[in-house]
Amino acid sequence: MLKSFPSSVKWVFLDLDNTLWDFDANANEALKELYRRHSLHLHTDYHVDQFVSLYQDVNAAYWKRYERGEVSKEVLRTARFTDTFDAMGIPPVMQPADVWQEYLDICPIMTLMMPNALDALKKLSQRFKIALLTNGFEATQQTKIACSGIAPYVQFMVTSEALGIAKPSPVFFEKALLQANCTAEEVVYMGDTWDTDVLGGMGAGILTYWYRREQPMRDHESAHFGGVVDDLMAFVQL
Repeated sequence: MLKSFPSSVKWVFLDLDNTLWDFDANANEALKELYRRHSLHLHTDYHVDQFVSLYQDVNAAYWKRYERGEVSKEVLRTARFTDTFDAMGIPPVMQPADVWQEYLDICPIMTLMMPNALDALKKLSQRFKIALLTNGFEATQQTKIACSGIAPYVQFMVTSEALGIAKPSPVFFEKALLQANCTAEEVVYMGDTWDTDVLGGMGAGILTYWYRREQPMRDHESAHFGGVVDDLMAFVQL
């Protein structure tokens, strides 16, 4: 059962990737373009879908390390590709130079959105102020919201790169509340990742909703858990 928004709510904080902007679909298309552009099939037995799957696993592991402060932005950006190519058996001399920059040029300009995302933003913006809270690189995330049509509905965006702090740190959410000039009681938050979004938002005392997206259910009871969202338009109607 979803909890309705309290009457005190003035702001809606939202995650960006895989909550509004379809990160998985856009990233997959960008990776497939890189595979074709550099004719990787000539240097490995991995076909394009295997390349995408392997990269996803390597990338996810690096992001977890980045969020824990174990690797730098520069290491994350480059090593996720070199490690993938190494695992595919592509010799270093045959690995595309600066492919990480090509990816950052291609991916953010893609515009596939989560179902009903823009409609939901439009309706939410008629009732509340909206901010985006994202573990991502500032320039990359700004490009995404500009190209996808999200920007007009958003008052501001907080990125982990700009703050030097990542979700789920309570400090990340505290900085967002400070920028919005509001209290935790005046905000609801929604994101798709349990550990960073849901636990992070609740840990900051914010009523937090989980955009589940067919992920396995989790058992959790908290006064700050708003419930499971399977449809963005259902969230709008709370």
